Amino acid sequence: MVKPFEDAMFALKKGEISNVIETEFGYHIIHLTDIKPAVVPPFEQVRATIENEVRSQQATQEFAKAAEAFTDAVYQNADSLKPAADKLKLTIQTASNVARTPVPGATGPLANRNFLSALFAPDSLQRKQNTEAIEVGSSQLASGRVTQYTPAHPVPLAEVKDKIRAQLVNERAAVLAKTEGEAKLAAWTTKADGATFGAPVTVSRRDVASQPLPVIDAALRADAAKLPALMGVDLGTQGYAVVRVTKVVPRTPPAPELAKQEQMQVGQSVAAAEDAAYYNMLKDRFKAEILVPKPADTLPGAAGR
Repeated sequence: MVKPFEDAMFALKKGEISNVIETEFGYHIIHLTDIKPAVVPPFEQVRATIENEVRSQQATQEFAKAAEAFTDAVYQNADSLKPAADKLKLTIQTASNVARTPVPGATGPLANRNFLSALFAPDSLQRKQNTEAIEVGSSQLASGRVTQYTPAHPVPLAEVKDKIRAQLVNERAAVLAKTEGEAKLAAWTTKADGATFGAPVTVSRRDVASQPLPVIDAALRADAAKLPALMGVDLGTQGYAVVRVTKVVPRTPPAPELAKQEQMQVGQSVAAAEDAAYYNMLKDRFKAEILVPKPADTLPGAAGR
């Protein structure tokens, strides 16, 4: 809580209502419904929590040091990734046929648009220098270096005609699948007796049961008050799916340790969103603009080549 809000709240007695309080978030009226004395839990009860917090703090400190060392190494030795890899015991990975945009199925740095943009920057292409340390994931930094670059150029038809033919066949098949799928959806919506489906499966966002994500999203958006529900899902070149949701299965509570971990993750996400909203509000209010790059605050995860 911000100080004006906190001061006003702790000045109230049980059952009292405050005057109007102004903070940077707006105007507030507080109704204090109850007061619960602070309780100091036994050490053994909070020991695991304290240990996890200490480990997390130590990991954050170590990873900040490593991130700084990685950032400095790729900058100071701009013509080679080897010094950074040797210093931090990393493995240099090599990739070929890298394009400016992530290819389907790409993982790691090559799935990160910021990393690819840095690779195709003038310093990387023309001077063959390391990119700056780029954040490519949670607690992960990567730097890359272009050793060979081939500009885009027209490809002879003989080399790509098979790919073009396959693409056209897939596109035509997708159109036919959508037309047939929409026709079946309309018919089965009118007359459910004629519908034919496979064996039912239970799905969730955690367990997709080998189903495409668009199918999962459509199923989870079904109105639980109007079941069974039919819906169509266009899967593009993968075809067209008609989904029938018959019932909603209650969520199985996770194990206590997993529930606590989920609660912490949600709390961290909410805190991060609130921080971002607060900073953006301040920037808008004072018409501030950040002109320096965001400082690196993550550990190096890999050095790319």
